[in-house]
Amino acid sequence: MGPIGRVVDTALASMKKGECCELTCNKDYVEPDGAVIKLTLEEIYETTDVSFGKVKTLMKKLIKEGEGWDKPKDCTKVTVKVETAFDGSGAALPGFTPKTLEYVACNGEVCDAFEFAVAEMKKGERCVLTCTDKSLCAEAQLGLTAVSADTIIFTLELSDFEKAKDSWDMEKAEKIEWAGARKDVAASLFKKGRYILALERYKKVVDLFSYLDSYEDDLKEKAKELKKACELNRAACFLKTKDYAEAKKSCITVLKDDALNVKALFRRAQAEYNLRNFLDCMNDIKKLLEIDPKNAEARSLYKQAQVGQKEEDKKSKGLYANMCKALGKGPIPAPGKTKLGDEDEGDMMDDDDEVMDKEGGAYDGFDGKPSIDKDGNMIDPVKAGPYED
Repeated sequence: MGPIGRVVDTALASMKKGECCELTCNKDYVEPDGAVIKLTLEEIYETTDVSFGKVKTLMKKLIKEGEGWDKPKDCTKVTVKVETAFDGSGAALPGFTPKTLEYVACNGEVCDAFEFAVAEMKKGERCVLTCTDKSLCAEAQLGLTAVSADTIIFTLELSDFEKAKDSWDMEKAEKIEWAGARKDVAASLFKKGRYILALERYKKVVDLFSYLDSYEDDLKEKAKELKKACELNRAACFLKTKDYAEAKKSCITVLKDDALNVKALFRRAQAEYNLRNFLDCMNDIKKLLEIDPKNAEARSLYKQAQVGQKEEDKKSKGLYANMCKALGKGPIPAPGKTKLGDEDEGDMMDDDDEVMDKEGGAYDGFDGKPSIDKDGNMIDPVKAGPYED
C-alpha cells in the first residue's frame, strides 16, 4: 500500500475492536490531491503459541472471540467442530472429512494438536490452527490416519464444554482420588508413546500437591507417594523426549526426600550419561548397586559410562599434549635470571628505550645518581620532569 499503508498501520495500533475513524491524508500520502480514509476495526486476530515448551510448532490464530474466561480442564467433556484441513500450499488434505468431535479433554482421545489447542480456547471460540509437526496431527476420526504434509492448517470451533470442578473446590480425599485417576491416564499415554501429553498429566498431579502441611497424616502419605511416582515418571518422559537436563532435575527432586530411591538413581544416571557426565553417571550406579547388586541394566550402563569416560580421557590427553607443544622447547632459565643471563637492566635497554635529558641529548640509562635542574629539583629520567618523593 506504500506510504498510506504505514498511516493505516499506525492508526490501527491505537484502535479498539469495533472502533471507527477517519484519516485525512494529504498529497504526500495519497496522490494527487490527498484523500479521507474511513477505517473500522471489526476484529482482532491474536496468534498464540500453544505448543508444548513454546517451540512454535503449534500456533493458534483467533478469528472469533469466545465467551467468558473459562477454558477446558482435564476430564472436561468437550465438543469441537473441525471445519477444514489444508496443507501449507492451501490444498485440502487427502482423506479429510469435516466432523464434530465429542471427547474427554486431555485423555488422549484425539490427536495432540487438538488436545493442546482446545485447552487454550474459550466456549464459542473459532481459530485457525497451524502445525509444523505432522506427528501431532494424525487423527483417524477425521480420515487423517497418516499426514505427509510439513505444514497442516485446521479451522476449529469449540462449540461447548462442561465446566469441571476446580482443584480448590475439592476435598483432600477427592484430590487424591482425582490425582490417582490422572496418573493412570498418564501411564496409558506413556505406553502409547504420547510422552508430551503424559508429561502434562504428571505435572498436574505434582502441582496439585505442592503444599501438604494441612493434610492429615494418612492422606499426606498417599499424596507424597503419588507426587513422588509422578515426578519419577516425568523423568522417564523427559528421557524419552531427550530433555536430559529436565530429567535430571526431576530425579534430584525425588532424591532430596528419598536418597536411596533406585529408580531415581538409575534415571539420573541415564540423564548424566546422555549429558556426557560419565563420572557422575558411574557414581549414581555405584550407589544403586549397593542397594540392588543384581540390577543388570545398571551394570550395563556402568560399562557404557566407563567406555565413554575412557574416550573423554583420550581427548583430554591429546589436548594437554598439544598445549605442552605450544610452550616451546628451549631451556628453562634459573629462578631470578632472564633468558639472556645476569646482565643489568640498563644493558638490555634498546634504542627505543632512550630518553632525553634536559639538554635534549640521549640518556643511556639511570646510573644511580640523580640529575638536578637549575632550580635544584630532581629530574625523573623517564618523564624529564620534577621528581617528587
